Amino acid sequence: MSPWTPAKAADPISVAIAHTDPLVRAGLAAVLTPDRGFTVAMADDSTDTEPNEPDVTVADYETALSLLDRSRSTSARPTKTLPRIMVLSHRDRASEIRHALDLGVQGYLLMGCDLDEMMLGVRALHRGQHHLDQSAAQRVVESLNHQPLTSREGDVLQLIAVGHVNKTIATELDISVGTVKAHVKAILAKFGAKTRTEAAAIAQRRGLIATAF
Repeated sequence: MSPWTPAKAADPISVAIAHTDPLVRAGLAAVLTPDRGFTVAMADDSTDTEPNEPDVTVADYETALSLLDRSRSTSARPTKTLPRIMVLSHRDRASEIRHALDLGVQGYLLMGCDLDEMMLGVRALHRGQHHLDQSAAQRVVESLNHQPLTSREGDVLQLIAVGHVNKTIATELDISVGTVKAHVKAILAKFGAKTRTEAAAIAQRRGLIATAF
């Protein structure tokens, strides 16, 4: 049975769309329709959502965090629960996803997810559950399982990411080439990477470096 059958549409879920991308807003409005069990409103994040607060809000990364921050700072009721917010974003670093979850986001989907994933996610949040798509969940799991780098390994990694060879790294950090090689070997082992390029890509995905390789 699909997630938008009439049997599930008797009590529609109210969804506020607070995404900054107009094409995304239009696409969500076209998908989250009454015949699929949803009612949709375009949210204005400059106004208070009460008293008709939606069941679920779908927002981009920045708007989601702003809504949560405002909810904490302006609520007159300390015991009030935070709004149920689903992030739909291209931000795919594990550090970014975990930061959003730590701040109270309950759902996280990466741009490009399929339509069923979006509807399942909204329904999960409506039930009070958390929902991450497979790619986002995988990134979070990877971030929990990896071995931390030492401070010096982090320094070496930053220089690997911008394309420096061992001799240049040694000069930059005032260490021997042999020591650099040992650090590179340790980094590859901790990341489960076969090459420096792969290690830099993993570091980028985890949010350990700012520069794409």
